[in-house]
Amino acid sequence: MLNRILIAAVLSIAAGSVYGIWMVLDTPIQKFVVQGELSTQEQKQVDNLLAGLNAGGILSTSLGDISATLLHLPWARGVSVRRQWPHALVITLKRANPIARWGEHQYVSAAGELMALPDSYLGLPQFTVALDDPASTMGVYRLLEQVFVRENLRISELIQNGQGEWTVLVKNPGSHQTTKILLGAEQLNERAHRYLRLQRQVLVDAAQQVDYVDARYASGLAVRYQPSGEDTGAPGDAAAAAHQQLAGGTD
Repeated sequence: MLNRILIAAVLSIAAGSVYGIWMVLDTPIQKFVVQGELSTQEQKQVDNLLAGLNAGGILSTSLGDISATLLHLPWARGVSVRRQWPHALVITLKRANPIARWGEHQYVSAAGELMALPDSYLGLPQFTVALDDPASTMGVYRLLEQVFVRENLRISELIQNGQGEWTVLVKNPGSHQTTKILLGAEQLNERAHRYLRLQRQVLVDAAQQVDYVDARYASGLAVRYQPSGEDTGAPGDAAAAAHQQLAGGTD
């Protein structure tokens, strides 16, 4: 019985000592150190979230809860939290970079995920899509981007209508000219390559600015040039006269 009492007393003293040490070490969190390549607006969002946390001591605060809270930010793709003695938490944030604009207020990541971002990225391509989801649209964009980059052409807009037909607007960074290319709903790779052939053989030295190129033909393209200042014909006649066929084939 005496041994049991002694053991219980020792355990009680040990538990009290551990609790006392815990209380000494569990100092209140006084600072959050945020790391990551964040914009000013994103940093403000993080600061506002952290300011609303009911953080306790550095030992008693759940790092998992803080990570879960920060992952609710639409642009956050990775969060790690670690303790920094005696009273700080270090938070490292990884963000998803937007690749294109989706509609008016959202963006698409490289993985085809939709994001609502606090900043505006006006220089990104615009996606206006009637049927496909963001992930499928990103696949179409990647396919066409690999083709057009061969002629240093940049996609400025990718459009899908209600019939599933794609239209792409491409721009040469060295000029202000934008060309609209009608690709249809199938054989996008072949039709894009056919446009490149036209670009190299005909359009590169064209004096007139192109209004659009229709690549939906089985073995050719139609070019509609913008009317010149000297054109006095009816709009329908000008459009009909401006169409030019090019024999098919791909690179």
